[in-house]
Amino acid sequence: MKKKLLNVLKAAVLAATVYFIVVNLKMRPMDIVDYLLQAKSFFYLALSIFVVFLGVQAWIWVQILNDSGKQISSYRGLVIYMTSQFAKYLPGGFWNLVGRVYLTSKYGVVLGTQMTAILYENMMLGIVSCIYGIILLYSFHFIFLPVLLALAVLLPVAYFFYEPVRVFSQKVIHKISKRFRGMELSLPRERFFLYLSYYFLSHLLQGIAFWLLLQTFGVESVNIVTAAGIFAVSWLIGLISPLPGGIGIREGALVFLLSFQVPVAVATQISIITRIWNLMGELVLFTLLNSIDLIRKRMAA
Repeated sequence: MKKKLLNVLKAAVLAATVYFIVVNLKMRPMDIVDYLLQAKSFFYLALSIFVVFLGVQAWIWVQILNDSGKQISSYRGLVIYMTSQFAKYLPGGFWNLVGRVYLTSKYGVVLGTQMTAILYENMMLGIVSCIYGIILLYSFHFIFLPVLLALAVLLPVAYFFYEPVRVFSQKVIHKISKRFRGMELSLPRERFFLYLSYYFLSHLLQGIAFWLLLQTFGVESVNIVTAAGIFAVSWLIGLISPLPGGIGIREGALVFLLSFQVPVAVATQISIITRIWNLMGELVLFTLLNSIDLIRKRMAA
């Protein structure tokens, strides 16, 4: 019964989001085609930077995976990461992680090491998205400078209490599931915050790419930091959604956040183009990496 109710809730949320987008969408399918055909240099520059961002995201995951000793090469990790990414569009929203585990296991990496890297990855992505979200709230005047400064104190507090929190979390994981006995939260404080800073900078790179995309719509009221916040928060909302790739939910969040800066109709158009732009970036990097991989294999044969 609970499963059926959850499925009904998912369907209702998706239907409401799609209805909202369709009602406010002032862009016909041919308008989308025309936009892509007539896209100016800003669009392709934004796409190029977004492709770099995706590569950086994959690279950070490989560094976390290899932190306790080399498991796979950075290049092989990039290929695995991007190949598995498209599985996120399957129902459930987690198949990209399953695919990544399967492909990485073929290179002898044990499950515990993989699960640790995935846990750290999503933990850091969530923290960074929340940081950008707080900055976004400040830029929208939902919180004021004293509150922002008070929240900023949480980072040094987290740094100071990192070790006891790590030890406690390790015990909780072992207590919850015997399957994850090989899952060791072993990252030292300095390494954890180093990777966290990598993710913070990579999201800024993503923000630059999204800001450039906004320029193709003539949006000048959004700066780079705000653009990074809007994209990061909408991504986080899409991530916690069980829908494939966060489809519909992510677009709805993007429209809502952009509507503080631009008309809803324009925000809706941007959300649709952003999804296409996102998918194009994934396809470009996937094709590039697998083409190089194929050439390398043929040369080695």
